[in-house]
Amino acid sequence: MKFIKTLIILFVFSFNINKLYAQDLNAVVKIISTELSNPDKQLIADLQIAVTNFLNNKKWSEDRIQINEKIDCIFVFNLKSLESDNFTAMVEIQSNRPIYGTTYNTILFHHLDRWEFKYSLNLPLDFNDNSYSSQLTSLLAFYSYLILGFDYDSYSQDGGNYYFKKAKNIKDLAINEPGWNMKDGKNNFNRYFMIENLLDERYKTIHTALYLYHLKGMDVMSKDMDKGRSNIIDALAELKTIYNHYPNSMTLFLFFEAKSSELVKIFGKATPTQKNKVYELLIQLNPYHKSKYEEILKSK
Repeated sequence: MKFIKTLIILFVFSFNINKLYAQDLNAVVKIISTELSNPDKQLIADLQIAVTNFLNNKKWSEDRIQINEKIDCIFVFNLKSLESDNFTAMVEIQSNRPIYGTTYNTILFHHLDRWEFKYSLNLPLDFNDNSYSSQLTSLLAFYSYLILGFDYDSYSQDGGNYYFKKAKNIKDLAINEPGWNMKDGKNNFNRYFMIENLLDERYKTIHTALYLYHLKGMDVMSKDMDKGRSNIIDALAELKTIYNHYPNSMTLFLFFEAKSSELVKIFGKATPTQKNKVYELLIQLNPYHKSKYEEILKSK
């Protein structure tokens, strides 16, 4: 009898401990269907639930993640066409990271991609890391691993490498499907080159930049604003290695897609010396947003 009671206590204790831990993502899924003339509302609602459950209920990492450590992210599906069970959508993906000592969340990853996939009512979303299941689950898993990769990179040097490799494996398994080939998209701005660049030794300083920017820069600013800004400038300087050899690398595009507006806010109240230094770096590395960066010099 005592033995049975002990087993019950151990089971309850184990159950309560596991409740303290959670899956990895805290994903919000939104589906916009305003461009469809006669949308199947039941099918769209079912898709939203299925995608949300797939993202939030799967254990993407091998770490024990506490509930307050889950990664906040959002997937916004803007449906362009729906014929039977064939969907075409522009999907905006964004993930955020909390900054130490503040209530501020910084954008880690932000990207817009065209998805083509099939989904029917109550379709199970099966997925296996080692085999191709479907276009939809491959896309969701690919971006989930990217989100984890950027998040882990922001806390430790090269910390996201394991998850970037998992994303690459998904790309390799889906290589014969639409949207996964190196020839898809324009100017090499596609999924293929996104993950290949993130794992290419020639672009490895992107990982150093992400680590310096967040752990040594943003996380320091609540205690020492000047030091935090200085470390962020060092992070940007790391990107010069990429720019000097591969100015059109998708790694640079991804970095500034997430950080351009934030950089203006960070350095708007910096010292004149820091303002000038960061401005010169930014217009070299990311000339597309030159007019935005000019606000740094105008701010008082």
